[in-house]
Amino acid sequence: MYKLSTKILSLAMSAVLAVTGFSYTLVAQAKTTAELQSEKQKIQSEINEAQSKIDALSGEKAETQEYLDALSQKINLLQDKIDNLESDKASLQAEINSIQVSIDQTVDEIETAQEQIDEKQDIFDGLYDLYCERLRAMYVSGSVSSLEVIMTCPDMSSMLTRSQMIKSVSEKDSAALDELITMMEEIEAQKQALEVKRSELNQAKEDLEADKSKLQASINEISTSKSELDSQAAEANALMKKLSSQTSEYMELIETNREELQAVQNEINAAISNQGSRGGGSYNGSSGSGSGQLSYPTDYRTISAGYPNYASGAYHGGVDFPCPSGSNVYAAGSGKVILVKYLNYSYGYHVVIDHGDGLSTLYAHNSAIHVSVGQTVSQGQVIASSGSTGNSTGPHCHFEVRVNGNRVNPLSYL
Repeated sequence: MYKLSTKILSLAMSAVLAVTGFSYTLVAQAKTTAELQSEKQKIQSEINEAQSKIDALSGEKAETQEYLDALSQKINLLQDKIDNLESDKASLQAEINSIQVSIDQTVDEIETAQEQIDEKQDIFDGLYDLYCERLRAMYVSGSVSSLEVIMTCPDMSSMLTRSQMIKSVSEKDSAALDELITMMEEIEAQKQALEVKRSELNQAKEDLEADKSKLQASINEISTSKSELDSQAAEANALMKKLSSQTSEYMELIETNREELQAVQNEINAAISNQGSRGGGSYNGSSGSGSGQLSYPTDYRTISAGYPNYASGAYHGGVDFPCPSGSNVYAAGSGKVILVKYLNYSYGYHVVIDHGDGLSTLYAHNSAIHVSVGQTVSQGQVIASSGSTGNSTGPHCHFEVRVNGNRVNPLSYL
């Protein structure tokens, strides 16, 4: 029984040590959260400055390029704020998941340790009862002292035997009492350790609820910011269309779904990359300024927006040729059609042609497409009809030239 109690003690102590080792690491996460909070405050300050500029331009200047630029600046900042909030949201969610896993593990460890302590308590209770019975028996027979027991022995041999028995019994009782006291102290120590750990567990649960509240606040702020972003983008796009009708500079409308726009670029790059790995078409020319190695994609040569910027300074990855909807769009060179997409956002209806040697061209915002993926086309062949699909403020052909997937100045090839 004593060996069993020692084994139970060892198991119980191991369980308690495992429990007392409970902790959830938030140090690295906390620093990231602090950095995100600092970044968010900086962005919000810039948003406030942009709004002040917008307010100052309201009224007579509300339909000017300057006002549009201020709106665009705020829109970009709002998108940065949303990205920041999304990162904070992801960080908080990871933090919550980590705490929850630790809590679950600790609950299991506490339950296991408690079961082992209970089992050890049962053993202690059994030993204690036996010890008490022994004391009661000694008390009942206590009228005869040890000396009397020895002196009543009929001979020396019996006396020595009884003396040894009394000594043995006394030592056994003393050892049993020592073990009971030690076991009782260990059980109490383990119970106290579990109480401390339960307190830590309760604190972890409070931290978890606090993080959940922060997460919900972040989700709410993302929703509010997206609503504000959409409202500002709608105002900017309406003004952009009005300004475009006055200047004939057909611009790409502001779109607020960055992930969606990135997915479009990823698909184009993947199509170009896949074609390059298999070997391209027949184009083998080299680039040069106005080299004439590619032909114009439309019969209209007027350029409303060049590469790499609009008149406002905003990035523009190609060249725009204004033309009536339904005008012919031609392949700028011989090659193979590697992508055809029909979108109601971004490039709208667009075509990508691979010309070999890493050179490809893109034709966007068409009203109709007359070729399919895998088709070989010749230079000057009609591949689409111009239009204003996707994020466009008016009918035009948006033309891009890419070398190994990277946008370059189309005018260097026309």
